[in-house]
Amino acid sequence: MGTGSSRRRNIGIETRGVPMKICFVVGTLGRGGAERQLLYMLRVLTGQGIEARLLCLTQGEAFESAVREMGVGIECVGKSRSRISRFRTIIKAVRSFAPDIVQSTHFYTNLYSAVAAKLAGKRSIGAIRSDLTREIPSRFSPGRAQIMLPDLLIANTETAVRRAVSFGVSKRRIDVVRNVVEFPVECENSDSTRGRGLLISFVGRLVKEKRPELFVRMAGKLKERFPGDHLRFRVVGEGPMRSSLEDLSDSLGLSAEEMDFAGEQANMLEVYEETDILVLTSDSEGSPNVLLEAMYCGIPVVATRVGGVVEILDGDNGILVEPGSLDELVKGTERLIADDELRELFGQRGETYVRANHSFDYLEGRLQEIYGRLLGEWQR
Repeated sequence: MGTGSSRRRNIGIETRGVPMKICFVVGTLGRGGAERQLLYMLRVLTGQGIEARLLCLTQGEAFESAVREMGVGIECVGKSRSRISRFRTIIKAVRSFAPDIVQSTHFYTNLYSAVAAKLAGKRSIGAIRSDLTREIPSRFSPGRAQIMLPDLLIANTETAVRRAVSFGVSKRRIDVVRNVVEFPVECENSDSTRGRGLLISFVGRLVKEKRPELFVRMAGKLKERFPGDHLRFRVVGEGPMRSSLEDLSDSLGLSAEEMDFAGEQANMLEVYEETDILVLTSDSEGSPNVLLEAMYCGIPVVATRVGGVVEILDGDNGILVEPGSLDELVKGTERLIADDELRELFGQRGETYVRANHSFDYLEGRLQEIYGRLLGEWQR
């Protein structure tokens, strides 16, 4: 078993002599990175007897069943499109549950959490899940309120911390909690010379900030450079760009066997076990789960130098390229295709790094420290 099987620390925080209660305000429970990190956090908290409840703006999404299986209640608070109505519903739910902390899991739910907590006389935690370049393009952006009102902010990268500080947030109000990785069983990835050629994968939402078209264009160029190597490419994920990406693939002469649009996959472990190289093409990122998951499975990676990616890759455990550069993506991936030993080396180094720095023990320790300090400062 992976990191989740390691010895657990007891968070051991009580208020008024009873276990702590946390109310999470959640934008969505779809199959995304922030949502997966929420599942990991809930697993840690419920395992320590801490009572949690979710107030979600959406309903009927992929991770709902996993949350309920942990005994965590979910209330949909986004049935109305009116923000005022949503505020009223959230405030009522928070007062009814009477948590010690109201915590947001998405940047755009920070205001809901902060306002509801203040009106209920509770402490609030906001979330920063990206490098903030899109959310707050300038000091005068309305999005700035999302980071100014919560009592505390949790970011997943130092890059996000620096940007928040540049907008006037005190560094004392920001804590970093790195994303963690776990699979229920060990990933058994093996470099594919399985007679069918290497499999190179893109995993992510098919939206413009992820730049999936660069992956498809890269595939077309690599097919020309390695005509006899039977390279295969796979796009895992869904989004509004899928149709245009399929058209682009056709125009580049990539067959269905060469370029597989696999859609969303529930079993990501199987995806990684079949992947030989993972390529991340984003223009903007926080701390991408897909990168950590691939490295955890010993997969060598090529990734753009954006957001928290530079805090994970250092050139000795993967290949960094400039965002938007098709030429660098091609050259970086070409290096890994042509060098079996380099693939193995980067795979081993990446796995060692992730298992040492993105474990459940780490998450438990950080939550204990952050919650304890926040409640301790409040109660003094």
